[in-house]
Amino acid sequence: KIDIQFNSEISVAYVNADKEQLLRVLNNLVNNAIQSIEDNKRGEIKLRLLKEKDFYIVSVADNGIGIHERVKQKIFQPNFSTKSYGTGLGLAMCKRIIEHHNGAIWFESETNSGTTFYFKLQSIG
Repeated sequence: KIDIQFNSEISVAYVNADKEQLLRVLNNLVNNAIQSIEDNKRGEIKLRLLKEKDFYIVSVADNGIGIHERVKQKIFQPNFSTKSYGTGLGLAMCKRIIEHHNGAIWFESETNSGTTFYFKLQSIG
């Protein structure tokens, strides 16, 4: 019950990064998006790749429950989770990986409307 879309006008994007680590980041963000969608709701996840100046920006948007204002500042902290299961290490790992590659990661969220995570990495091509 989840539709996943990918949208980009870019056919090839080169960044100086470890492929396996970027896959970990994407897998974590997509899995979190899936888990944020309530069982009684048709899920929508939209992945997007765009280029802005010398950076590629990837976004993963969902129509899930969103992130409450009171926990937004903790979301990238190790061992913090909004779920009753898991270790709370996924987003901390994503942040570490992206920042290790001289990038940035952030999100926008509205309770009951969904969340969009973004990360950007410098273009090399």
